[in-house]
Amino acid sequence: MSDVEDIALKIFYAFEDLYFEKDKGKIFDDVFERYFSFVEIEQYMDVYDVLVSLGINHRKQFDEMVKELKSHSIISG
Repeated sequence: MSDVEDIALKIFYAFEDLYFEKDKGKIFDDVFERYFSFVEIEQYMDVYDVLVSLGINHRKQFDEMVKELKSHSIISG
């Protein structure tokens, strides 16, 4: 697995585990709305697929998103 796939999986698991915790869902909504706009999302894609596509095709934005999620303690180091 590439580093993009590893990080995307970590974000995906955090999304599934934390989305309904107080204030976490809003953080995910805000971050995903901002960064997922860079990806042409196909009908079959789930959150993980979109994250991987972002990381492969728009690495700078992917890295910014990861940094932002870390700053909100959504994912760790």
